Amino acid sequence: MRPDTPAEHVDHNAEAARLERTAGLYPEDAEHLLLQAAAHLELADDRPRASTLYDRLLSTPDSLENPLLVRALKAANLWEYGHEAEARAIIDGVRAASPRDPAPWVIIAEALEAHDELEAAQETFTEGATLLLTDVTDPPYA
Repeated sequence: MRPDTPAEHVDHNAEAARLERTAGLYPEDAEHLLLQAAAHLELADDRPRASTLYDRLLSTPDSLENPLLVRALKAANLWEYGHEAEARAIIDGVRAASPRDPAPWVIIAEALEAHDELEAAQETFTEGATLLLTDVTDPPYA
């Protein structure tokens, strides 16, 4: 979303289309631009089209900066429109991959929390924090 555009006046479908066109012009920034486009589509409640963008990104995993983040975002999106089993499978795969970046951990834990899977969310947050905070004896409470 452009900072000069108030959120309540955004045509999310048009913004997603603009970002997709821009991604075509700037392939080196395509991952970032397509993730923004997918977020706009989710806000426009066009979750199937957002999943299509996630699939498009995941079709070239070697070119992605953070494929586990894309997978986590796809799982959260899928769960929101009724594809719980597929979302859970992706979440299990992300957890098994043990990403060294906190973003995928947060996305999947928040997706679990949003669907009242509180114990699994807490386990995911704890697993991620334990993995990422290896150089401290006791992580700070914050």
